[in-house]
Amino acid sequence: MEYKGIARNAIEGAKRWLISAELNAEHGSYDSALYSLEMSVEIAMKAVLLSIGIDVPKAHGIGDVFAASVRSDKRIPEEFKQQAAKTVEIFNALLGLRAASGYMFETNAKMEEFKAKYGLYRKSAGNAVELCSTAVHAAEHGKAPK
Repeated sequence: MEYKGIARNAIEGAKRWLISAELNAEHGSYDSALYSLEMSVEIAMKAVLLSIGIDVPKAHGIGDVFAASVRSDKRIPEEFKQQAAKTVEIFNALLGLRAASGYMFETNAKMEEFKAKYGLYRKSAGNAVELCSTAVHAAEHGKAPK
């Protein structure tokens, strides 16, 4: 299967999830904003896997596969490899919030709690998506974008 086009499409999708997060936050829907942040990082990580020819797991918990695959692939820039653990850490934190944010109606969680979490993770999630975008470009073209 040709993964390059799919990987690029996935990165674009991850960026749309980030926009969705921002729009939801602007409207006070911080539960949806957090859900969208998690999806943005997850899809970006899956794009990196696709860019190096790895079938992505059809599951959400991809941190271990991502870390091992990125660490061992020569097409991934060293500076990305050095930050991959942070990307996995951010992803795992957001994944831990996914059920609560997706099913807020079943919990006693308050919107203010989600607002605080959104503020905590928004910038780092955006950075993770951009890092993944750079890694995808490098894997596809042999170098980082200028």
